[in-house]
Amino acid sequence: MKKYALIMLVITLLMSCGEAKRQNYTTFNDDGEIIMSNESIAILEEIEADYNACKINESEDRECNHFTAEAICRFYEIDDFKTEGGYVSYRDIKDLVTLNGGAWKPIGVATNQEDLDLAQENANNAKATIAFDPTKSNHVSIILPGNKQKSGSWGLEAPNSASYFVHKQECYFNKGLSYSYSSPEGIILYTKK
Repeated sequence: MKKYALIMLVITLLMSCGEAKRQNYTTFNDDGEIIMSNESIAILEEIEADYNACKINESEDRECNHFTAEAICRFYEIDDFKTEGGYVSYRDIKDLVTLNGGAWKPIGVATNQEDLDLAQENANNAKATIAFDPTKSNHVSIILPGNKQKSGSWGLEAPNSASYFVHKQECYFNKGLSYSYSSPEGIILYTKK
């Protein structure tokens, strides 16, 4: 009986280790404001380095189009945008989020401050949250934990974000969502359930 109990304990421990997820997406600065943890920043810096290396060596237009999906999956520890060979193109994210049968839900639009507030709150609670332009470029930005930032061009407080641009050699993290989009018009916010 003791041997059986020991075996069950070892199996339980092995299974729980395989499913371990990081819990420290955020921390607080000296002023008591919520900020991303060092582990979160390290993940984004690693993805940024991979993105920059890809863009430098890009031989075909839009060859580095998977970094948004990779960043969402790696940062929030989800598999929604993985494929057998890597990650989906940024262009596929919109359809996977809106047509996938309910794993994601809309939380609003970027022209509404309450919706922007909810997007930031969800990210601060480690819920994968994104913003995208469904009509023009299909560009997707990731809402990150942190604090909203006042946007003069938007006239709103924009949530903290990251973006990996396909049409130019640039990416960023820890900037307001307004850095990705010149206007909040038409930008939709989604979060993982």
